[in-house]
Amino acid sequence: MKLNVFVPCFYFICSMSSISGSFVDPNDISSVDIGFPPQKREAGETLIVGGENAKDGQAPFMCSLQFFSSHNCGCAILSSKFVITAAHCVWGRFPKQLRILVGTNNLKGNGDYYSVTRIIEHEKFIMFAHAYDIAVVEVDGPISFNDKVQPIKYSTREPTHGSLAQLTGWGRIRIGGPLPDQLQVINMPVVSTVACREILGSDVHDSHICAFAEDGRGACYADSGSPLVFDNEIIGIVSFGRPCARGYPDAFAKISYLAGWIKSTTGLQS
Repeated sequence: MKLNVFVPCFYFICSMSSISGSFVDPNDISSVDIGFPPQKREAGETLIVGGENAKDGQAPFMCSLQFFSSHNCGCAILSSKFVITAAHCVWGRFPKQLRILVGTNNLKGNGDYYSVTRIIEHEKFIMFAHAYDIAVVEVDGPISFNDKVQPIKYSTREPTHGSLAQLTGWGRIRIGGPLPDQLQVINMPVVSTVACREILGSDVHDSHICAFAEDGRGACYADSGSPLVFDNEIIGIVSFGRPCARGYPDAFAKISYLAGWIKSTTGLQS
């Protein structure tokens, strides 16, 4: 059921576009040279995420997962019935507490709201353990599609280390800073699971893939659940990191690893 209401509050948004690159066999780990060791920051230095405003209609699959009418996490539209997000975004939540905003880059602008009927977390997800950090949310739809509201395919292939992906989200623009009303977008090279584990340690599970732009550019609070896109397909969902944009890769739920679960849960083909 579409909710024709608007409640102003603080939020953040991201968007993505297609980008060139190639895919790789997920078992091929021949190259783990990351080329960007962790960097230190001086005390008091501003931690800017470093994105830019998304163009109107640039990410029609993007949605805002809202908790009691306030932006809580990012999400992406998979179909007229399902959206995808991070499991930690919906952990301990009930459908009646949530709603989905689609069709706008501005959290204070015009868009369509849909109530939530069901939350499906990955059965292996454990809060604070990071692995299998993925969930599907069923809406009281169907979601109405137009030029600003479109589903996106999920990927069954893992992009090569260094491929340029795009992240969109409404996360904070710095630690302790505000949530932008306007959807933000940033390009981030992909970091393989093996390379990322060498930096972030054992928290990086086989169900993760990472991405890294540069010190001062990356994901932050409230970007959780937002989609990382490559070649017009979702390859990752923001899971965890060392906030914010401090010279370390950001970790994402790896969609290619979790594609079988998505298919069996939603019935959707990739």
